[in-house]
Amino acid sequence: MGTAWAAVAAILSFGITALFGKWLIPFLHKINFGQTIRESGPTWHRKKNGTPTMGGFLFIAGILVAVGVCLPLYYRMEGKDPLVMAMHAKIAGGLLMACGFGLIGFFDDYIKVVKKRNLGLTVRQKLVLQFLVAGGYLYSLYRAGSGSKTLIPFAGGV
Repeated sequence: MGTAWAAVAAILSFGITALFGKWLIPFLHKINFGQTIRESGPTWHRKKNGTPTMGGFLFIAGILVAVGVCLPLYYRMEGKDPLVMAMHAKIAGGLLMACGFGLIGFFDDYIKVVKKRNLGLTVRQKLVLQFLVAGGYLYSLYRAGSGSKTLIPFAGGV
């Protein structure tokens, strides 16, 4: 995607996130979908009790909508077929990776809210899931032929 279109997608994503955040955050407060703070923590930390979680959903949704709108427009303006996925293997892989990390955050927040405890997924569980998502992303780049080369001046690719 061209630089100008990437900037348009970023601005659109910000707008979508801000717009829906104005609605979603009060809604999450209303349904008491917030994080529980441990009693053993610092006293100033207790003010955060009930702070809504699941905010990452807003960012992922904003990015998906913005790229879903801007990518076909970019291809149409450039006179390319928007259905050809050859060049967007990196974009599709990046979006899937973002969704994967978003799901990890969702599960972490969901466990915190449903079990009413401050601890969601364990550190080990998060790391394993993050490595799996990152490994899947790297594999998708490999399968798409998106190899990397280090270019050394006057010596060529390594």
